[in-house]
Amino acid sequence: AKQQGKQATVVLALIVQTNGKPSTIVIARPAGSGFDEQALATVATWRFKPATFNGQPVPVGINVEVSFRLY
Repeated sequence: AKQQGKQATVVLALIVQTNGKPSTIVIARPAGSGFDEQALATVATWRFKPATFNGQPVPVGINVEVSFRLY
């Protein structure tokens, strides 16, 4: 994709668990050309600060936008 000058944005929907790890990652807005798979693989390694309710960590659903840009 880089050699062809392609750029894209993939939107993923996921759940941030109480330990900060993402789970149930799904593609909400695909881009194709291998971008979707790369976004999934990358975000799966990320760690988030978990949301809290009454001082206790709780799982929460979020959307993550992953942009692939040429600079």
